[in-house]
Amino acid sequence: MEEIKRAIEVADEIPVRYVVQHMGLPGDEYDLEKFDAALTSLEHLRIFAKERGTEILLENIPNELSTPERLTTFINYAHLSGQKVCFDTGHAHMGAGVAQGFETLKNRIASTHVHDNRRSKDDHFMPFDGTLDWDQAVTAFRSVDGQFPILFELRQYGPEATGLPRLGEVMKKFEAMR
Repeated sequence: MEEIKRAIEVADEIPVRYVVQHMGLPGDEYDLEKFDAALTSLEHLRIFAKERGTEILLENIPNELSTPERLTTFINYAHLSGQKVCFDTGHAHMGAGVAQGFETLKNRIASTHVHDNRRSKDDHFMPFDGTLDWDQAVTAFRSVDGQFPILFELRQYGPEATGLPRLGEVMKKFEAMR
């Protein structure tokens, strides 16, 4: 927790709206005791973040604690009615799928991490470079009233792989989808 608090302290110097927090590690199995430990940590970190004018978002990640369904269960279990999430497309694609994950979390989404993969590992590819159904994902995103930030979370595999011109092409494809 001390390491996370040091990261949150950036908000003392730079305005930071959200801090994205993973619950558990990739591959972690579900255990109610881990929910309790996460709640204890989260309660402390939420207060620390709030004092700095920022909010902690929980992210769906590929483990049994942080699937969209388990995040919803955790939030309800812990009576965290105002808890928001960061919806990660690539992580959802590795699980039950983007459409199902988005539907489960859509009323809690405050931000996103957008990237692609081939379902077997967390590649963080540029959209359309993996197997994610982007027509379905964009349709889901547009089904929500209001807006949330779209943050592209991409791995760098050379300038041609994730450069701004390439990102511009992706954004044009997204805009063309109806």
